[in-house]
Amino acid sequence: MKKLFRNALMLAGMGSALFFTSCDDTVEEPVTSGPSVTITTSETSYSAGATAEFDISFRAEAELIGATLTVESDNDVTFDPVVLDLNSIGVASDTLGEFTVTLTIPQESLNSEATVTVEIEDGENRTAQSSVSFDVVASINTYESVLFGAQGNTEEGFYNSLDNERYTFAEARDASTVNSSPVDFAYYWGNDDKNTLASIDDGGLQAVYKATNSNLDIAATFGTRNSTRFRVTSLSPEDFDGIESESALVSAADSELNTNSSATNLSVGSVVAFELDADRGGYLGLAKVTAINDTNGNGTITIEVKVQSAE
Repeated sequence: MKKLFRNALMLAGMGSALFFTSCDDTVEEPVTSGPSVTITTSETSYSAGATAEFDISFRAEAELIGATLTVESDNDVTFDPVVLDLNSIGVASDTLGEFTVTLTIPQESLNSEATVTVEIEDGENRTAQSSVSFDVVASINTYESVLFGAQGNTEEGFYNSLDNERYTFAEARDASTVNSSPVDFAYYWGNDDKNTLASIDDGGLQAVYKATNSNLDIAATFGTRNSTRFRVTSLSPEDFDGIESESALVSAADSELNTNSSATNLSVGSVVAFELDADRGGYLGLAKVTAINDTNGNGTITIEVKVQSAE
């Protein structure tokens, strides 16, 4: 079983001094009230492997001497408890306080409801617990500053969106055998289409490359030409930036798709939805245009990509 966290426990030794006088027989009243604790988090779902913050507040009449976190999921995967270092957190021996713990959501809890429980113990050996639950969903891959060269530029212009790998024409051709291809789409500039992302089976992409150089014949030299499908969406750049979970990505991309083999006339800020070829898993993704330096097919375009994880 994979350990989620590195356990650590540092307990500070505490000394006590007892003073007696001949005229003071005061007896300290025993502590009778147990501790209380609350744990909260800001989201109702997290991606597997993501980091999440949990806010913990506590109250006790006797000083705090211990705190432990446990993580459980309803897919029957269990994890080792995490003993918190109260000295590092700065709450050792406190009777009232709050602190934040950052945890990595375990990959093993994917597609489950997970529960994080905190248990505290006071100096009278009394305990209190609090739990918070959330859904663990599939992660998405985010790739920033993906630069493509147009048909007249030496920068790589063909793209594998699952692995964030770019190819030159020759590399993409050689990787596209009669059985399969890792190439999902490419960039070109056209007189009518202007700045365009296109599937490898797109007629516009094929025509532009062949017109540039007769040896750049995609239809004749690529054994497999994947059928990625696109649509320029109504999503804003801010909408794109706010998508962090697979469910949000799928909802946004799926609602915007149609059967276009290209997304044309792109500008900075354009957000494009895409669906990969069935042979590539049919994964959904979004691309945001962040920069364009091309007005004639000799320049470049830069995008940011968010796509379902194939893992």
